[in-house]
Amino acid sequence: MKKIEFLLIFAISLSLTNAKYHNNVFSEELVIKELNNNFVNTYFQFTTQWNFKTNENDLLHTDLLSRSISELFLHYDIIELHVTLSNGLWKHEFWGFPVESAGSGAELYVWFKNHLSEEEIKRQWIELSEALSGLLCASFSFVEETNTISPQYSYRPTSSWNMPLNSSFIRYAALPREVVCTENLTPWKKLLPCDPQEGFMSLLNAQYIYSTNFHSLGIHVRQLCVDKSCSNAILESKQTVNLVHDLKLFGGSEWSIRKLFGQGLNGACSVSSSSKIYLDITDKDFEISPRPQKIITSKKGGSEATYGEYDVKKWTGTGISKMVNIAVINKKNKAIPISSPPPLYAKRFLQGTGKERGKIVNQITNTHWSSLNLVVMENFPWFVPIYLHTLKLRVGNKEIKVTDIKYNPGEQRKRAYHLEVAFTIPAKSTVEMSIDFDYIFLRWQEYPPDANHGQYIPSSVISTMLPIALNYTSLPIEASLYAESFNATRSSYFLRIHTEALLINLPTPDFSMPYNVICLACTVVALAFGPLHNMTTKRLVLQKKEEAKKSFLARLKDKLFKKKEKPE
Repeated sequence: MKKIEFLLIFAISLSLTNAKYHNNVFSEELVIKELNNNFVNTYFQFTTQWNFKTNENDLLHTDLLSRSISELFLHYDIIELHVTLSNGLWKHEFWGFPVESAGSGAELYVWFKNHLSEEEIKRQWIELSEALSGLLCASFSFVEETNTISPQYSYRPTSSWNMPLNSSFIRYAALPREVVCTENLTPWKKLLPCDPQEGFMSLLNAQYIYSTNFHSLGIHVRQLCVDKSCSNAILESKQTVNLVHDLKLFGGSEWSIRKLFGQGLNGACSVSSSSKIYLDITDKDFEISPRPQKIITSKKGGSEATYGEYDVKKWTGTGISKMVNIAVINKKNKAIPISSPPPLYAKRFLQGTGKERGKIVNQITNTHWSSLNLVVMENFPWFVPIYLHTLKLRVGNKEIKVTDIKYNPGEQRKRAYHLEVAFTIPAKSTVEMSIDFDYIFLRWQEYPPDANHGQYIPSSVISTMLPIALNYTSLPIEASLYAESFNATRSSYFLRIHTEALLINLPTPDFSMPYNVICLACTVVALAFGPLHNMTTKRLVLQKKEEAKKSFLARLKDKLFKKKEKPE
């Protein structure tokens, strides 16, 4: 009888739990892929979808979705929010394309609703940046009008909100000096519905994450309309972690989850609807332990990829130990594999000598057999004045014609320089895009604390449509999960990549000179003040010279042979 009552209570609680989360879906995915030169890429994606009615009351009552995120959409009129915090450089030439591209440091761009005026967008943009600064313990409070632009060609909304395409409703800012550390990872974890010690989140150990060659945290939130009126909508939050591990640090080419993250996977998240691991085994000659539960072949854009799938929820529910570990062992071919480079990659560097004028160069290489249409976006700080008439695009000694250009000149201490250049890069060629700039003097209060370290210029953003999907791992715009990218054949594939952030040394005054002047002045004052003070405040008084003190023997002799004084 007690057993029946317990089963009834369990069934009722389970039905109530399902009823509570019937409008919420949480999924966790892990994609593992070996890269060239003994590197391994691990990509985590935590996706939460919440079906709600577009009114204030619904946004205040969340289940799986973090209320901190829903309140951002309640207090600010936004339809999309994208935040990335990255450290390191993704080497496109050797590693291919990442699932989510991100520039160095901190990057933020937001799409606002189309009923806002310019002043309202400006106010909400600054307030939203300050809110994210507190939410993620990052320096987004340094986002101002001086480093904000509105891209016209490089960014398009990914939500299905009913609004005309207008670049005046997007705001973009980058902080390449931002350093990513544990204080950003901890609040990032708190936005997920799972316990930090269960599911895929149990692998996110700060000690192992921040010892990788490249690491990037991302938050991508958008509203998706269910009907034409958007009275019912889906608020989708996608949190990503992208890591590149160097196998040389682990003493060989064989690896496992336990080696990469210091422990095995602690099962699946209790509230997740799916918890799956995808291991890229395309053209690989190694053994996997344990073997994948399912083999997936993905064909798209003229390329074919093979993945081994592990369903962690089914795996841990079969009576096997809860701690999950996947290992790659017995690699047969020890030679370095030769792989074809991606269709497009870029490098960025500085040219010039002296401290008067320099040149910024983007070197973009197209390895594809046909030409590609590109858009290159530059966001130059106000202290890097550029000259538009010096813009040059060359393939060798031949100049290339610019298809279109968007240029918003900057203004010192008020507005950044915004440049977008559209052109066609020929097949099997390398284009050098260069522009001249001046080195200028700043006010002494405008230099950073370490003035001789230099000033940063944000990464260039290159956008294009690829005709093939070679080394292409990005998700389609309409996709929410990584699994939805399998066999997602399109006529073309949108690609966005980031180049290096540049470090320039502006003319810097000798900040040690004030210290030297202060020390010298204080020394002179101290040496002059002492004697003058003594001369003006003390009197010279003659003192009677005291007799020298006699020795013990002399005093003893005087006492023994002292003559008696005669009375007067």
